Amino acid sequence: MKKNIIYCIGILFTLVLINSCKKADKEDSGLKSVFSYVADGYKVNFTNFSTGATEYSWTFGDASGQTSAAKSPQHIFTQKGDYLVTLTAKSGGATSIFKDSVSIIGPNIKIDGDFSDWQYVPYTHENAATYPGTLRAVKTFASSKLINFYFEGTAGMNMDIIDLYIDSDNNPATGFSTFLYPAGSGANFLCEGKPNVFGDVFAHSGPPTGFSFTPVSTFGDAMNFSEIKTAGGKKVIEFSIKKTVLGPVANFVNFCLVESTSGYAEIGKIPEAQTPASKFLAIPL
Repeated sequence: MKKNIIYCIGILFTLVLINSCKKADKEDSGLKSVFSYVADGYKVNFTNFSTGATEYSWTFGDASGQTSAAKSPQHIFTQKGDYLVTLTAKSGGATSIFKDSVSIIGPNIKIDGDFSDWQYVPYTHENAATYPGTLRAVKTFASSKLINFYFEGTAGMNMDIIDLYIDSDNNPATGFSTFLYPAGSGANFLCEGKPNVFGDVFAHSGPPTGFSFTPVSTFGDAMNFSEIKTAGGKKVIEFSIKKTVLGPVANFVNFCLVESTSGYAEIGKIPEAQTPASKFLAIPL
C-alpha cells in the first residue's frame, strides 16, 4: 500500500513537471498577440504588432459576423459604438489572444459638395426600382450637433421645393399625421422651401389631423445645403439641420422628404408613400 502511494505521487510529480515544461515552452516561444488601430469614420485600419506568430484570426465584434485571416486587415463598421475586437495569433500549437475596444464615432460629414465622406455610410433607405419619382435613395448620419442627409435622385431631381417632415419625439400620435404615411408619421416640424434660396422651419401645433404650422427658424439659420451635383450618373445633394432647432431629441428622429416643382406639383417622395405600410424613416441619434 505504501509503495502504491509513493508510486502515485511519483506519477503526479512527473505530470506536473511535463505540464510545467510545456507552459514554459509556450512562454519562451516569444508568441505575443497585440494590435493598434486607426479609425477614419466607419473605416478602421488595424496594425498587427504580434511577435512569433504564423497565423492570425480576427473577429470584429459587430453585427456583420465578418472575420479575417489577414495580418493587418481593414474593416468597415456600419454604426457608431464601441466594439470588442479580438486578435488570435498562433504558432504551431501555441495561441495568444489580444482584445481591445474599438470606438467608432462615425464619419466627419461636411456639407461642402464633396460627397466622399459618405462613402462608408450605409443607405438609410432605397426606393424600390419600380417606384416612380425623382428621389431614389437617402443616407443619414447624426453627429453631436447636426442631423445630416444625403439624397440621390434621377436627372429630374432639382429640389425646386422640398418638404422635409420630421417627427422629433418618436411619437406618431403627436405632430401632423400626413395621409402619405398612414403606418406612422407625426411630424412635429416641417422644413419647406428651395435649398440655398429661401425656406423656413415650422413647428406643428394642434391635433394630428390639422395642418397647423408656425415658423420657428429660416433655412439660413437652421440648415446648410450643398449644391446639386451629378455623380455616377445620379444627381446628389447633401444638407444638414441643427438639432437645437428641433428641441429636445433622444435616441431617434423620423422623417420623410417630398420634392415638388416650383408650382408645388409633387414629383418625388422618400420613402415610398401612400401604401398601407408607408411610414417615416428612422435616424438613430
